Amino acid sequence: MIFKVVDKVYVTFEVYEELSKCKELVKSLIEAMKRYPIDLIESEDYSKLRERYPILGKGELSVIASAKGKIAFIEDRKAEKIAEEVGVIVFNIPVLLLVLKEKGLIDRSEIAQIIDDLKVKDGYLFKKEIKDELLR
Repeated sequence: MIFKVVDKVYVTFEVYEELSKCKELVKSLIEAMKRYPIDLIESEDYSKLRERYPILGKGELSVIASAKGKIAFIEDRKAEKIAEEVGVIVFNIPVLLLVLKEKGLIDRSEIAQIIDDLKVKDGYLFKKEIKDELLR
């Protein structure tokens, strides 16, 4: 779905390491890397960010440090706000779905199915106003 709006996705080694703690997540990533343009990259130095934002994990820090001039896909609210503070453009699931909808690349029924799947499979809940906007 994300490849409807971007040509390539970069995953930092730190994010890969975090995902590798869950066998199913890393398996899914490896399968996706076989089918889509996804590259593992060495992150930019994030030591200054770590000093300034010790609340964030190394995965989030590595993404923020490496995303200058790119779009960062972040699903952690605190990390999103910090990334925006330091000038990084941030997408999350609702923003991605909204962009896909606005570009006519996904319709309301597909969005409804994704929202339902995320709730059932991942416990991911959308705020009511965001869900209403997506399904409008």
